[in-house]
Amino acid sequence: MTPLLLTNPTDFTSSMLVGLLSFAVRATVLLLGAWIATRLLRRASAATRHLIWTVATAGVLTLPLLAVLLPEWKVPVVTIVANADAPAARATPGAAARQESREPSPQIASVPSRSNIQSREQDARSNVMTLTRGFASRVTVEGFITVLWLSVALLLLSRLAIANARVSGWQRSSRPVDDGRWLTLALRLTREYGIERPVMLLENQESDVPVTWGVVYPVILLPAGAEHWDEEQRVAVLTHELAHVKRFDALTQLLAQLALALLWFHPLVWMAVRRMRLEREHACDDFVLVAGARASRYADDLLGLARRLTRPTAPAAAALAMARRSELEGRLLAILDPATKRTAVRRARVGAMTLAVIVLAAPLAAFRPAARVSAAFHPQPAVPRSTDSSSVRLADARESSLPPLGRIRPDTEPVRTVDVQTLIDVTKGAKRMTSDHEKGQLLAVIAQRYVRNDALRDAYLEAVFTMTSDYERSKALIALLERDSIPASSTAQVLRSAALMTSDMNRGMVLKRISPATFADSTVQRAYLDVIVAMTSDVERASAISSLVKQRPLPPSVQLALLRATTAISSNVEKANVLLLFVERQTVADEIVRRAFLKAAETLTSDREYRRVMMAVL
Repeated sequence: MTPLLLTNPTDFTSSMLVGLLSFAVRATVLLLGAWIATRLLRRASAATRHLIWTVATAGVLTLPLLAVLLPEWKVPVVTIVANADAPAARATPGAAARQESREPSPQIASVPSRSNIQSREQDARSNVMTLTRGFASRVTVEGFITVLWLSVALLLLSRLAIANARVSGWQRSSRPVDDGRWLTLALRLTREYGIERPVMLLENQESDVPVTWGVVYPVILLPAGAEHWDEEQRVAVLTHELAHVKRFDALTQLLAQLALALLWFHPLVWMAVRRMRLEREHACDDFVLVAGARASRYADDLLGLARRLTRPTAPAAAALAMARRSELEGRLLAILDPATKRTAVRRARVGAMTLAVIVLAAPLAAFRPAARVSAAFHPQPAVPRSTDSSSVRLADARESSLPPLGRIRPDTEPVRTVDVQTLIDVTKGAKRMTSDHEKGQLLAVIAQRYVRNDALRDAYLEAVFTMTSDYERSKALIALLERDSIPASSTAQVLRSAALMTSDMNRGMVLKRISPATFADSTVQRAYLDVIVAMTSDVERASAISSLVKQRPLPPSVQLALLRATTAISSNVEKANVLLLFVERQTVADEIVRRAFLKAAETLTSDREYRRVMMAVL
């Protein structure tokens, strides 16, 4: 999976919402498949339908894990048709001349002057102020949705934790059953049903119906008055509760609650949780009837338990109550219906359904939609040779290269070879774009086809200078630094572009790509120091200073500038580490440098860090 560079809360909330939406869409496929399967098998046993909902819910919970573990499977699902004969791309002689008058002359120096940089910075700030309202609105909406989802998810998880705490309190306040008839019956039935886990029988005056909870150490809580039940009712009640234990219903209930907490906004998840609860009770009722209980007597006992309900039952999120009034009517009809199938689910069917969900969930988790770009060419009027200007060449370049350079992902279509002049013309045209995102997409494609050429490099950096987004600017600069061993003059230009950023993280990412071979140039050193001075993060500033301190020898002027920048670091640990590295890699023999070093060390407020630095000096 491609890592995301999150430079601000907007990037974080956007990526979280995109991931949550992707998770919900994939979960929809699994849950819809479960709903269709249960509809087709509506005449099958309740245990079969409950198994389908259970494995689908478990598959939903495994989707995020599979998305991390499995390699991406990119499938082109959208075709983008690039029209090569758009009106903007048709260049007539008059339009070409007018366009050329608006373009910068190719004889102008590529490296912008300081006044141009300041002017562009003012324009960028003006544009930012213009877009502030819309941007702030988007941040507010995304942040609100993220906070709302997290709040409700934490609320549901808290409800689950509180329910488990209540059940644990019941267990502590209950007393073990000491009636020999109950204990003998429970031992016989657990052996008969093949339950190897130790089952604890408790009794409590606070419950009106039998309740079961626990996965590893299951507990069955009997209500008040259970000692007066006859043998047939005891067998039916214990068989129902032991059916929950045998089927691991406490575990499947926990999985359903976790899925509900993560996707509480998804209606199919609520439906799945409700259907699991209903089918679970129907399956346990079927288990009791298959074990030999009379349907009429069992229905009468169940109705009698529901009538005695005068207090709230156990919390449904953590415990399984035998009778709830909201479910009683459907259960009684199913118990008294002789045509209902009551067969249990065999292990082979459990394995087959689990494998089917894994086979469906794995490609769902690995699936990544991609785009396929196709070009639609139409005859164009010939452009007279007499109008061979830079704007006409730019129009020709757009017509010939923009369709394949459209939103192509490098992993869906091979990179085409483009001549250098076309790349230069397209790169110059990128300066006119107002959207940083679209400009960054175009520069990313240009970087894939990049060749070492001074004119192309200058055009690329000029386009980067027109960006206002720190994220897009840093991404474009890093793409250039990774593809080209740029000279010192261009490195200084990259650093000046990085100095205009507001995000220290983006600045630091660019500084880490600067080649150490260019540090010998004084212009690069000054530009590097300007970026360091503009930083406010102690971690990023210390990392940038350390990268420059490791280069030697540095002239005293640069050493003094580095020590002044180190003094501004507020963290004692970061400042001490930089000073220790300075002693190790540089020299403090010069009197002025030594005084500046000691002055920087005196700003340490931690005696321990000051001692470390002074011992290194000695």
